[in-house]
Amino acid sequence: MKKLTITVLFFLIAVLSASAQSVAPYNPNTFFMSVNAGGGVYRHFGTSDPAMPYVSVHAGRWIMKPLAFQLKGEMLMSHSPISDDASAQTPYFMASASFLWDVNATFFHVYNRRYLYPIPFYPTIGMGLLYRPSVSDEPGEEKGDRDFQMSVGAHFPLQIGSHWDLFFEYNAALLPQLFDGSRGDNFFHTFSLGFTYRMYDRPFHRHTQYESRTTRDDWFMGYGLGLIFSSFEFENIGNLSARLWNITPEIMFGRNFSNFWTVRAELSGLFARERYNSDLDRPGRPYKFSCFNFDFMFNLSHLTSFTRGKRWNFLPYIGAGPVWRYDNTYFSMCADGGLMARRYIDNMGDFYIDLRYIIVPPRIGGGTGPSESIYGVGYPSLTVGYIHNIRNFGNTTTRYREPVGR
Repeated sequence: MKKLTITVLFFLIAVLSASAQSVAPYNPNTFFMSVNAGGGVYRHFGTSDPAMPYVSVHAGRWIMKPLAFQLKGEMLMSHSPISDDASAQTPYFMASASFLWDVNATFFHVYNRRYLYPIPFYPTIGMGLLYRPSVSDEPGEEKGDRDFQMSVGAHFPLQIGSHWDLFFEYNAALLPQLFDGSRGDNFFHTFSLGFTYRMYDRPFHRHTQYESRTTRDDWFMGYGLGLIFSSFEFENIGNLSARLWNITPEIMFGRNFSNFWTVRAELSGLFARERYNSDLDRPGRPYKFSCFNFDFMFNLSHLTSFTRGKRWNFLPYIGAGPVWRYDNTYFSMCADGGLMARRYIDNMGDFYIDLRYIIVPPRIGGGTGPSESIYGVGYPSLTVGYIHNIRNFGNTTTRYREPVGR
């Protein structure tokens, strides 16, 4: 699954960095690079430790007027709660993919002014990997601790030149509840200053063709039902006595920002099982779970050109979000990727088929698979359902346009 995730991510990067097409999904010269440094606080076990220094580098592209995608690498120093040396500092490394949302570009008429009126404010959300090197000789700790992490934050830019911004950034990394030996909630709170270099000289030269006309337009809801498999590296996928197959419902809410870009929030899950016990020939422990993912989708049917009246649309996607089990109210983070096919029915809605894989920490699934990899536990699923366009909010202007004269 790790290789699949990397493949999907590199495909997305290739889409974002490709040369402009006849109908480009993004404007050229919207690439940027940033570096920042500062400090923060590591919250664990109800206590706090200083987290200094903190450094970060990121590179990204504005893919729409209100939305940017970036890859981010971070490092900070703090005290590990499992370290025997109370004064020892341990490095923590994070790598993630994240999005920036330009509030001004969404809701206000903005100008190329120094403070980016009316308010300089970009909320951020991201998902990635977290690594802490070994700090103990205890069994299981000699290789350190690896897990997923999710982050939310805010980015405040100040234009200081035609291609340069000075910015302040706050970021909260939400760590799994059992990471670093903790039994409760863990957070990295970081505060930093940095510089951004923009390849473009106009911060709002980002509007693409066939983008949604107003904030009210192009919202949708979806409802589906299908099969989900509790996968431990796909072990026993054909063994029905293992009872790893279950029914899963799902509900989604999202928006088609353009004919190419779609963002959705989806709630799914319900029933799953821990790994099948082959020694005892016994199914694993059943449990209930849910995951709430934010998915970023791109429409391959409109990658190189826009054709009116296309009824089939194919949307690969990647996403992330929280996942939790109900038997112990344990929260963690998950990542997902997949392919959704939408079939136009009428102006009110579409039929859809969604093939997806959700990768979760072994702490959620109840253990690892045969290779003991932390990337081998997940939930592949296949669902079908109906997407309803919410006309009460506005119109549907991006997903389908009838051919001229029809």
